[in-house]
Amino acid sequence: MVDTSKIDISGGGSPDGVVARGTLYLVATPLGNLKDMSPRAKEMLDCVDYIAAEDTRRAARLLSSLGVGNRLISYFEQNMHRRHDMLIHDLLEGKSIAVISDAGMPCISDPGEELVRLAIENEITISVIPGPSALVSAIAVSGFDTTRFVFEGFLPVKGKARKIRLQALATEQRTLVFYEAPHRIRRTLADLATGGMESRRLVIARELTKPYEELLYFTVVEANRYYETMNPKGEFTIAVEGLDEYHSRTGEPLESGYTDQALRQLLDQRQSTGLGPSSAASAVAKETGVDRNKLYQLTLELRDDMVKQEENSGQ
Repeated sequence: MVDTSKIDISGGGSPDGVVARGTLYLVATPLGNLKDMSPRAKEMLDCVDYIAAEDTRRAARLLSSLGVGNRLISYFEQNMHRRHDMLIHDLLEGKSIAVISDAGMPCISDPGEELVRLAIENEITISVIPGPSALVSAIAVSGFDTTRFVFEGFLPVKGKARKIRLQALATEQRTLVFYEAPHRIRRTLADLATGGMESRRLVIARELTKPYEELLYFTVVEANRYYETMNPKGEFTIAVEGLDEYHSRTGEPLESGYTDQALRQLLDQRQSTGLGPSSAASAVAKETGVDRNKLYQLTLELRDDMVKQEENSGQ
């Protein structure tokens, strides 16, 4: 049993009878290896009044393995807004609460961000118990520039939002880090390849800290080919070389981050919908920021290539 005699986490009271506020603890939990749980994190989970967990069943297994017997309540994306009033009320009444996610640090692509804002607004003390993080782990093993990087979380699943985000990634100068689900990894790699990033290096960090941890170092196009035959499984964190590092490595700057091959693909897609060369060039110029005259010249090259192919097939 943890000795809590020297740990003050309760709100307690004050001489004038005013109840002191409790503390909101953000506690990192292991990504997969239970040995990564820090003694301080275990201590706090044992000592708070209760724990708000993203998945109570998963949290119960974690607490059992740690020998911690504390009360759990569910706190996940679908119910978190209904929980906020109760959580803030309890904190104002002097209770101390820990928030944990399924793995890693709460609030990072997991519930907790809005609760932290509410705690700040109500002048409630917040304390972080740091620990495992897929984001930090992936950028550390990437071999890319770590002085400046940008975390994208999960990309939008579909529609205009996804298209806009992917276009922005192609021109992002800093190292990129994002999470991806196994059933979407193929589509994401294909989108990166056709969006002007096919020659960028990337690392795919799969199942970090778990028995089947895997680090794959590819270019985007190589990763795309790899998963044409491999079945994606597990949890993925991906780090991609930023545009500045790509330029420095290759000495071949790309206008707006798009290769000519990628631009030809975009132009071909537009023309397949019925647009003529001039209209297709204008549409892609608006979409990518690439000079319209250059795009128009590429459409003419596409037309010439098609003519040559037809002539060769007729011989």
